[in-house]
Amino acid sequence: MSKLVADIIVETLQSAGVKHCYGVVGDTLNLIARSLEKSEIEWISMRHEEAGAFAAQAEAQLTDRLTAVAGSCGPGSLHFINGIFEANRNRAPVILIASQIIRDELGFDFIQEVDFKQVYRDCSVFCDMIHTPEQARRKTVIACQTALAKRGVAVLIVPADISASAVDNNVPYAVHVAKPVTRPNDADLDEIADILNTSENVVLYGGSGCQGAHQEILAVANRLKAPIAHTSRAKDFLEFDNPYNIGMTGMLGNEAGYHALLDCDALLMLGADFAWRQFYPDKAKIVQVDIDPTHLGRRHPITKGVVGDVKATLEALLPKLVERTDAAFQSAYVKRYAKYREAERAKVAAGHDGSIPGSYLTQVISRHAAKDALFTADDGTPAAWAYRHIEANGQRRIFASLLHGTMANGMPSSIGLQKAEPGRQVVCMAGDGGISMLFGDLMTIVQQELIAVYDNGKLGFVEIEQKAEGMLDTFTKLKNPNFAGVARALGLWGQTVSNADELQTAVKDWLAQPGPALLHVHINPMQLVMPPFMQVEPAIGMALYSARAVLHGRGGDVWEMVKENFL
Repeated sequence: MSKLVADIIVETLQSAGVKHCYGVVGDTLNLIARSLEKSEIEWISMRHEEAGAFAAQAEAQLTDRLTAVAGSCGPGSLHFINGIFEANRNRAPVILIASQIIRDELGFDFIQEVDFKQVYRDCSVFCDMIHTPEQARRKTVIACQTALAKRGVAVLIVPADISASAVDNNVPYAVHVAKPVTRPNDADLDEIADILNTSENVVLYGGSGCQGAHQEILAVANRLKAPIAHTSRAKDFLEFDNPYNIGMTGMLGNEAGYHALLDCDALLMLGADFAWRQFYPDKAKIVQVDIDPTHLGRRHPITKGVVGDVKATLEALLPKLVERTDAAFQSAYVKRYAKYREAERAKVAAGHDGSIPGSYLTQVISRHAAKDALFTADDGTPAAWAYRHIEANGQRRIFASLLHGTMANGMPSSIGLQKAEPGRQVVCMAGDGGISMLFGDLMTIVQQELIAVYDNGKLGFVEIEQKAEGMLDTFTKLKNPNFAGVARALGLWGQTVSNADELQTAVKDWLAQPGPALLHVHINPMQLVMPPFMQVEPAIGMALYSARAVLHGRGGDVWEMVKENFL
């Protein structure tokens, strides 16, 4: 019995576990859209395809299942590209159905013709076209299987005439995904154990690959009397219920984590591919465990690199480690971290003259949000405040564009999280620049996303970078609307708050809303994101900025910055 290729594609997606498909319909996608309507897959109509890709990758990250996006030929499927880069870098299993013009016109520069294989080859784990109707099921299966097995984006290019073709449906190709347990061999484990057992001061450094290995990591830290530092992406998995935690390293980190890595004799890196080389130790022996062999030693020279799941590797390694009694190194850095946290909490307060620093807003949100809330944060200052001030507890998750570093990820990602977990509180910490970029998809929000707009009237993180280079702020100012008023016009709950005395009540009212709600907060534009240490170049840059600002009659701005961050 024959079937339309459009039906075969959708049937295969459904059998591979796809629950939602995000996109914008168009001519070459129409038959696939009709097939989706008949299926159990829910179609989510977006206002912009880029937002659809952000939503899909967030859902895929949270649920660990294949999620789909689909677009029309040419410009339609091109609009996905930034969100597709985000998905692929986050190892999120997403499949893009990129519909194409008919095969007979390919290669003749036909209207809306785009070579999707050229466009998407650098941001996907699979990218190919269905060339004949007979290939349809097999190639769709391969696309789905590759996205799931290789953890990334599969792009399936479907010409419109292929979708409309009928083909015999008797060949039983199906998606099969194996999840083997991977760990190093015994000889490699013996070598790792020897390095760790003979080193005096050991630090564990965890990345996002530590998900699901909390108990094993604590057991190794206890045996080695090692403190545990972590990347931003590992905060959700390592910060909670961890007596050995010394927090994050990197520009969002703290002095305890930063100095522990520099002072150790051996560093055990677990599922971490941290990019910034200046935060690695120069003299310590480094052992790296990662499920992806291409990650081993690519950021900094290492002593020993092995391929393995963190959980399985540590389970096998633990019996080979010698129990230590001297916990002085571990205790010193745990205490240093506790002292840092206490000092930071004391600093987080209402600003001068009743202003609202972004850090203070984030702390208030963290205090009143649900224990199992899901948070999204726009790249820049909202992400910095989220990772520093949202309390992790083993139930909460934070999603931000840490690997791709794109604007506008926060609000559309919250859509995907809400579709994946309809009964769960989803909180988006959006920057004024980020939410403006994909503002149209506020109209897509029909569930219970809660959006806090951090309105500082500028591209805040970009301005900090410019000041660190000694520049006056250039092209960073934003003329914003009343975001709460816009939200109300779109049918959402909306409120604006500008005074710190009103913030607690406003946040409680906002979080208590039964439907989608937007809280527009005017935050202090002068608050800086301070790193755990100050390098010479940014310090000189800030001094040059201050001098130039004074010379240009903007001494008041310099005083406000000093008052807000240093007094």
